Amino acid sequence: MPVPSNNLPRARRRRGAVVAALVVAATVALAGCNSSDSGGDDGPAASGPWLDDAKAAAETAVKVPTEIAVKALGPVEPPASMTVYFVGCDQSIPGCVAQVEGVRQATEALGFDLEVCDAKSDVASFQNCMSQAVNAKPDVIVNNARPSADASEAYAKAHELKIPVIGQFTAQLPDPEKGNTVEVGNVCQIEGELLGSYIVSESGGKANVAIFADTVYQCNGQRADGVKAALDKCPSCKVSVDRFSVATAQTDLPPALQAKIQSNPQLNWVVSTPGFSGVMAADAVRQAGKEDAVSVGTFDGDEPTLALVRQGDIIKADVASGVYENGWTVVDAALRLKAGQTIPDNIENPTQLLMTQESAPEKGTYEGADGFRDQFQALWGVS
Repeated sequence: MPVPSNNLPRARRRRGAVVAALVVAATVALAGCNSSDSGGDDGPAASGPWLDDAKAAAETAVKVPTEIAVKALGPVEPPASMTVYFVGCDQSIPGCVAQVEGVRQATEALGFDLEVCDAKSDVASFQNCMSQAVNAKPDVIVNNARPSADASEAYAKAHELKIPVIGQFTAQLPDPEKGNTVEVGNVCQIEGELLGSYIVSESGGKANVAIFADTVYQCNGQRADGVKAALDKCPSCKVSVDRFSVATAQTDLPPALQAKIQSNPQLNWVVSTPGFSGVMAADAVRQAGKEDAVSVGTFDGDEPTLALVRQGDIIKADVASGVYENGWTVVDAALRLKAGQTIPDNIENPTQLLMTQESAPEKGTYEGADGFRDQFQALWGVS
């Protein structure tokens, strides 16, 4: 039978207390690594325009859009044939797989050829895929999520050969001379602001939030900026931002999440991006026994995430731009470039939806605005 702790020798009790103190100190120190903090006071949440604005934004964000954004550009006539070379982000990440599928659906609807290269999450693989894309001499190249500077030689060659490159969720502005001719999905900060406004609204202006954002794909950093920008408008909210790499997330992120949760007893929200890391955050909350105290928000509309959202199980909100509408928007941009049409600011964007237990689809994910496939095909004059 174990000896009751109060019967242990005094020296052993002292040693136990010292070890416990060291563990707590180490946990707090880890939580401070690679992080930045800001916040207001712990007093009662004040009402004001900032809270009204957050509530209004949240109410709008949970409504499914009825029109694709590019409808305003009018019709475009597709060419008889086209080859699209898609350089995809890491195909082990569900959100990256969805981007490929959207483009595949749209090219099949038009009878176009599609080639895909998995650029994984390292620079060398991305450079290799971009080089293959240029050598294939397609009508258009699509770069999903990586900065153009990571493959500057391939970009220079593409421009020399007059092959347009469309950026998709690269978190960059178009640069027709040296970078992406058109950007699709310049919405990462917008997605973050929608989630941040929802958190402010749901907490009544009493949010204490820890954000974890990947550094490999710059969209995730912009999402973090958007969440923080919405929270910074709330004088009674607190927020910290930590960074991690998707390449090492499986080993590095869980202890960082645990450290943050354990070191901040007032924490009531964790935001983690991209989407698979939101599930990891939910696991960390569950392991800490904080299911009733801490909620999780994330992005991308991945099915494992939405399964928890529908149950109201720790993950309470997921913001996604139409996961297949994205790809259709890419192909629409390719058609307009081929036709010589002007695209305002060289940017085309899909629509967004903030998914909660009430607004998430009963099954599947947010694919896009109501009837988005029919709307695109009407613009293209195909059925």
